[in-house]
Amino acid sequence: MAEIRTLSNVELFSDLKNTTLKQYEDLCRWHYYNPNDTIIEQTDETNDIYFIIKGQVRVANVSSSGKEVTLEILGTGKCFGELAAIDNAPRSSNVTTLEPTFVAIMKSKVFLAAIEDNPSVAVKLIGMMASVIRTSSERIVDLITLGANDRVLAELLHELKTCNIIDNTAIIECLPPHQEIANKASTTRETVARVFSNLAKKGIILRNKRAIMVTDVRALNRLYSKDAEYQ
Repeated sequence: MAEIRTLSNVELFSDLKNTTLKQYEDLCRWHYYNPNDTIIEQTDETNDIYFIIKGQVRVANVSSSGKEVTLEILGTGKCFGELAAIDNAPRSSNVTTLEPTFVAIMKSKVFLAAIEDNPSVAVKLIGMMASVIRTSSERIVDLITLGANDRVLAELLHELKTCNIIDNTAIIECLPPHQEIANKASTTRETVARVFSNLAKKGIILRNKRAIMVTDVRALNRLYSKDAEYQ
């Protein structure tokens, strides 16, 4: 897989010159993971940062009772492990591959130097962390104030944030499996299936394997505030 050993598609490094990228590429280790491989375990005392060159991973926390909660699904161009790389504290989450995944692994000291030497990397990192904090805050409020069905709707609306909405319709090309959505919404797979079935019956979504077309985005937003209709 030597042909894809490049950081050119990594979002944090998108503004760097090719010569600078090459310097960082030479300082990385490169590794291929099979589906369902664990890359990082919660409380690990490692501090490398990982860049997803190709593939997809799940970031999750496990509570003291053993319940796993999915925090985020990350794909090509994203990174993970940045917190430990910055503060050298134990890992805060588990990271597991969802499909064949190829990553670049950078030592903490190299990453910190990249931040210091390249303002664009620092600005993008701040923006990425701000987005994580904002999303986490929204999910905390959802868990406290919403019923299970509305939390599923909230996750569907969250997926829409990265889609182009044209004429009140949008396509989610690669929707996470029902169990992943259930983990994020802190509910059951059966609840997710029931909500999606109701949406399909109302003509608000059309399903095709992993892709979903939302045929009426405004109607989906209206239902989000009417959880009682789904109870």
